[in-house]
Amino acid sequence: MKRFYTAMSLVVVLLYMANLSLATTSSSNFTDSSTLLPFKSKIKIDTNNVLGSNWTETESFCNWVGVSCSCRRQRVTSLNLTGLGLQGTISPYVGNLSFLVMLDLSNNSFQGNLIREIGHLRRLSVLVLQINLLEGVIPASVYHCQTLQVISLAGNKLRGILPKYWLSNLTSLHFLYLGHNNFTGTIPPPLVNNSRLLIRSLHQNNLHGSIPDEIGNLHNSEGIVLEANNLNGTIPSSIFNISSLRVLALDTNSLLGALPSTFGLQLPNLGALYLNENQISGSIPLYLSNCSQPTLLELSSNQFTGPIPASLGHLENLQTLNLRENQLESLELGFLTDLTRSRSLKISLQEIFAESCNIKGPIPKEIGALRNLNMLALSDNNLSGTIPSKIKGMKSLQRLYLYGNQLEQSIPTEICLLANLGEMP
Repeated sequence: MKRFYTAMSLVVVLLYMANLSLATTSSSNFTDSSTLLPFKSKIKIDTNNVLGSNWTETESFCNWVGVSCSCRRQRVTSLNLTGLGLQGTISPYVGNLSFLVMLDLSNNSFQGNLIREIGHLRRLSVLVLQINLLEGVIPASVYHCQTLQVISLAGNKLRGILPKYWLSNLTSLHFLYLGHNNFTGTIPPPLVNNSRLLIRSLHQNNLHGSIPDEIGNLHNSEGIVLEANNLNGTIPSSIFNISSLRVLALDTNSLLGALPSTFGLQLPNLGALYLNENQISGSIPLYLSNCSQPTLLELSSNQFTGPIPASLGHLENLQTLNLRENQLESLELGFLTDLTRSRSLKISLQEIFAESCNIKGPIPKEIGALRNLNMLALSDNNLSGTIPSKIKGMKSLQRLYLYGNQLEQSIPTEICLLANLGEMP
């Protein structure tokens, strides 16, 4: 889930820059100094000796690595120790940093429970503790941090049912990242009723039940990430009307039913669609091509039937197309020909996966126009004829999978011209 952690890091950087004008390097304040030193004492391993060499009483704490202070009151407003190789527990004394706006301890090895003293930080706007070893439940005291805009606790060992009450109370919350934990239960109603939330990420947990119909009320949402849970039932049609959506990730669940025929008409900003590894049936919607922004289309390992729409060739920014392991009934690879007719796709398209799709017929010679394609997987279909000599135009091709077909045994000598080709089983 690197893509979501990267997006989270960008959000933190932007909010940090917004608060940078508060930073200074002036004299100490006893309250905050007496808080930071106990915090340091709870860190058992400082891999790079950053705190050991810098956090000393001979230096103003406003000069310490990762600490920013307010100009007027000389109080700590930001504690950012991300990625310093720290191991230990989070000191409850953190709750005494009453002017703290941002707390970022991400990408370390902090363990133990998430301290309830977090609830004392009434000015806290950004809470980022992702990629640590924290466990237990989210403390109820988070309810009191009503100025929170960002919460990222992804990549820990947190458990329990997602609490409804603090989600309802955090009306300023815009970004919520709780993925890659052990949360259970169903998706709580406040999560789909807070229209201010721009991104909700609950991937890789143990959530069950259906996706609430009210999810269509999230008119401002840019990302809904629910992949790798135990969700079932049909996908609410209202989710496909959220015109602000940029990322929709519902893959690796047990969702079923057909996609609406109008899919794509109301999603002009969609950049990535992950529906793979479900039980979605029916045909691939023709209007999918109306989503002009997608760079990634993941529909693999479902029960889609019918032809592969030629209109996919209109997705001019597409980089990855994955249709593998469906029950498609394409009589030929005409969709590949349509992809080659797009001047933009000849440049942008990098990967095509269409294994085990019941595709029949010859490989079109036009495929050679996809000069930036580095992966072509068409194995376990019913392809016939020969590999076209025009394949020599695919200068970037690194992997070519054609086994499990009825192609003629002869391999064109032009294959030898593909200098980057490393795999052709």
